[in-house]
Amino acid sequence: MHGPGRAETLTRVGPAWAATMRLSGPEALHRTAAPLGRGTTPTMRELPMPRTYLHPAGARALTDAGVRVIAVPDAGHNIMLDNPEAFAAATAAALKA
Repeated sequence: MHGPGRAETLTRVGPAWAATMRLSGPEALHRTAAPLGRGTTPTMRELPMPRTYLHPAGARALTDAGVRVIAVPDAGHNIMLDNPEAFAAATAAALKA
């Protein structure tokens, strides 16, 4: 994410998210963002181990695949920023399971 693409992205994501993105170099951001578009193999649904997913709303396909889903209320994409107390409680509950 070099040059004008980086500047445009920082503008689009808004000030709170841009503040965190500025802490990483452009190469690091690119390396973490590019795979998101490709997805992962295996997917979370296919992993043969206990899994927990913190999510702002239900995720039916994951629960159907045996993934424990913990809804975090009053949160959007940035769960840990939107509702830090509920995020910490959900994380603690997931680690105890």
